[in-house]
Amino acid sequence: MNEFAILQWLIVSALFFVFPLWKICGRAGFKPALSFIALVPGGILVLLWVIAFARWPALAEEKKEQ
Repeated sequence: MNEFAILQWLIVSALFFVFPLWKICGRAGFKPALSFIALVPGGILVLLWVIAFARWPALAEEKKEQ
């Protein structure tokens, strides 16, 4: 494998993690750019913990509307 093939795999794997997390963060009420933390080694675990245990701003807005 040459360097270009490794770069392609890195880009594909980054998109594989960042795009779904971008959608999840947006729907949960967080800034979608927060999903770029997944590109840092170990960052995806931190991001999943934040999403799992933080109060979701989107849920707070739904309660205010009712």
